[in-house]
Amino acid sequence: MDYKPQKLVATATQAISYYTTKTFDRSLSKAIRDGGQNRKKADKVRIVLGSLRDLDPFASISPTNHGETRISNAVKYDLGDGWRLVTQQHEKACVFLFVGDHEDVDKWLDGQKGLQFAVRDARAVVVPGAGEEISHRGWHRADHHDKPLADRLDQEAMDHALRDVTRSVARRLEALDARSSTKELEAILSDVPEPTRQFVYSVFNLLLAGNYDGAQDQVDLSLGRISSLEKVDESELLEIKDGEDIRRLRLGSKEYEDWLTSFEKRSSWQEWFLYLHPEQEKVVQANYPGVSQLSGVSGAGKTCVAVRRALRLAEGEGSRVLLLTLNRSLAGLLTQLVESSCINEDVRGRIEVTSFFELAQRLLHEFEPSNDLLYSDVTWKHDEHVDLIFREYYRQWLNNSTAKVLLPLHKSLTARGVNSETYVREEFDWIRSAVALDARKTYLDMERKGRKFGILSERRADILQGLAGWERKMRDIGVVDYLGLTAALSKHLPSIKARYTHILVDEAQDFGTTELSVVRQLVPVAPNDIFLCGDIAQTILPKHRNLVEAGITAVSRERIQKNYRNSREILKAAYEVLSKNLSEDMLDSEDLEILDPKFANFSGHVPMALAAETLEEEIAYARAYAQTSLLGGARTVCIAFAGFSARDVKAFAARCGATALDGAYDPSSDPLVFCDLEQTKGYEFDVLIILNCRDGVLPPHDAPEEEAYRASCKLYVAMTRAKRELVLSFHDKASPWIEEVSETIGADFWKEVEVLPEGIDQLVPECLPEIEPDKEYDDLGKSTGLQFVYSNAALKLSLEAQDKLIELVDGKGLRSAGIGMGGRRLRWQNMQTALADLRESRRSDNQFGPVVATEIRALAARLVISNEADRPILSLPS
Repeated sequence: MDYKPQKLVATATQAISYYTTKTFDRSLSKAIRDGGQNRKKADKVRIVLGSLRDLDPFASISPTNHGETRISNAVKYDLGDGWRLVTQQHEKACVFLFVGDHEDVDKWLDGQKGLQFAVRDARAVVVPGAGEEISHRGWHRADHHDKPLADRLDQEAMDHALRDVTRSVARRLEALDARSSTKELEAILSDVPEPTRQFVYSVFNLLLAGNYDGAQDQVDLSLGRISSLEKVDESELLEIKDGEDIRRLRLGSKEYEDWLTSFEKRSSWQEWFLYLHPEQEKVVQANYPGVSQLSGVSGAGKTCVAVRRALRLAEGEGSRVLLLTLNRSLAGLLTQLVESSCINEDVRGRIEVTSFFELAQRLLHEFEPSNDLLYSDVTWKHDEHVDLIFREYYRQWLNNSTAKVLLPLHKSLTARGVNSETYVREEFDWIRSAVALDARKTYLDMERKGRKFGILSERRADILQGLAGWERKMRDIGVVDYLGLTAALSKHLPSIKARYTHILVDEAQDFGTTELSVVRQLVPVAPNDIFLCGDIAQTILPKHRNLVEAGITAVSRERIQKNYRNSREILKAAYEVLSKNLSEDMLDSEDLEILDPKFANFSGHVPMALAAETLEEEIAYARAYAQTSLLGGARTVCIAFAGFSARDVKAFAARCGATALDGAYDPSSDPLVFCDLEQTKGYEFDVLIILNCRDGVLPPHDAPEEEAYRASCKLYVAMTRAKRELVLSFHDKASPWIEEVSETIGADFWKEVEVLPEGIDQLVPECLPEIEPDKEYDDLGKSTGLQFVYSNAALKLSLEAQDKLIELVDGKGLRSAGIGMGGRRLRWQNMQTALADLRESRRSDNQFGPVVATEIRALAARLVISNEADRPILSLPS
């Protein structure tokens, strides 16, 4: 029988407490966004919500004629055209549950059989219903799924759950594990009488879904460990704190009014942001004597906390709040979250959201207004990206030999199998993050924390000279890289005056000492002055970071270890990758901590490693799978490219007519995006596909083994962006990092899980060119020895071999005296002729020396040489 809605009418002596749930908010927001007739139905519900202080707030709508047995005390209201508002009501409280058309409401109720509300430790709790059918059809299962479901609860709880079933039924239930299905459970319970059957079914089906907390709550409610909401005394009801998925509507409060207004501004991807978990709420509301720092695992909601805390601090009259992050893409996300969450225009006007790059640009404009054109990451002259400009500088293209001072170090690192161009550029970043421009000489003998390759003092002097040359190069052509801005700004550090009352830094682990020094200057020392939130496990940039050197001391510390984003399966695989590659520097961090995550309360697909024949095929399959996922109900899909830069992926996305992840990204209009691993930070996606997860890319074959952990952090960051489904795609040989965690993932071929559409373009992103673009040739065969030594093909060549190639393959060529052209070559014009001579005979061994000649012959054997005009003359084999 339906609960009578007229009993809910408030009286002078008894007030009704109203509650809303995350599911209700999401369903009402969707109806409003859909517009048309759906919005008109939603407006009827909003009239009710705005009338909750009236004696009969439901006076404008009528209850349905049919009862509802799937949820006790459920009352459904007719909104017209089959639409329903679902509530649960008793004498002291009313909970708003769901709004939708007949089909959506029926489906939702089927998955919520037995839903109840309770109180644990003075906090509201949603005791979930039995949930939807679990089939695992097509799912791969990981090794850890063979643990019996009965072992997921404490012994007393499981004894209670099985107390009223026969021993034979109990044995069959105890044999179920995460690979079992709802159909198997139903078969076991087919002869068990009610209400025992429904109770046991709810407990075990929740365990099948991975909702261990929900199963425990079902038992705890039955045992009396927690109290049903309807049994709580009226005097205690108003003191109950909000729960993770339910909160009380405090009628007449600013929070209530903001909640009513906020529905107009929300988009579906921001729904997760509206509910704070208790440990998040604690940090948002806390007041600290000065600087505070939140360490949180991936998926702990650090960004949510930072934004909500910024909103709270901005409520103070005269406050000026800066919400700061490193990259511009994440700054765009933060801006959208603030816009959608802030109802009060005065409060919004007190909050500034920006990236450090943009902040530094504005500050430099104040100090150097005539140099605006110098402080962009794209040249104002040629629209060239700073990555290409650095390659021009480092490899001495365009007849510019300023970087020649770096050649000895380049040869040394190349001989050790390290990509010197990348390593030196990272070293430039480390220096500029560590010391101000006028103190760079301290680099010559300082500890390079986080950098594992020892560099002699004389080579460090070369690096400083090379860095100065790089900064001149940027000034000359009107471009700057990120830390170039920081270095330029550090000159003005004493002149930077405080202009904010509070600064909140998201992804603080990526801020170096110099950036943090700027932050310290921008806000006076005061309560709640600086709030840093981050995760040392997500450190992906090679920077020097020391809070004390930045002037940041007396830090209050908070921690959140619960992951709220990822399924257990995704987080387990990602954390395995991270934990097997941790660095001592990360473990010894003086501020942020490595935290063991507490798993989210749901399960899903095991991450899959899928193999293809080529990268082109990987990409084609991934694009097809993305479309299949979107058609199947996924709201957001990201295809991330390992081994490629943001520049590479952005250009590739444009070629494919796809969206590249940046600060303007809106999931509601761009459900599919491309990005590199690094740019995924701060976002989340229903489905994430990471391409090119092969040996040699993860970890990079040309990075120091001692610093491979940084690439593992990038992979960990990207993997933990997936909420429901994660695919790790590869060709050739899979990354050893994937093989190391094979017990947590499944494996298959792409062709077994997706059909490749006919006629799809098989393209790949283009990396920076190996050959100087203005040359008349486009292959390494025509390069000189010096040009070749700068290429990736020269990795692991000995110092002697590199020196000989630079000396003897000089771009001109020379023969000994002889008749006609028959003289023996003493110098070679290009690599093609040198390698061909060495392969064909030993006549040239005298010039190269026998040891070097043997080494270069081995190199030639690894390379592909062709004289066909329409094919590369020299290239690495695929």
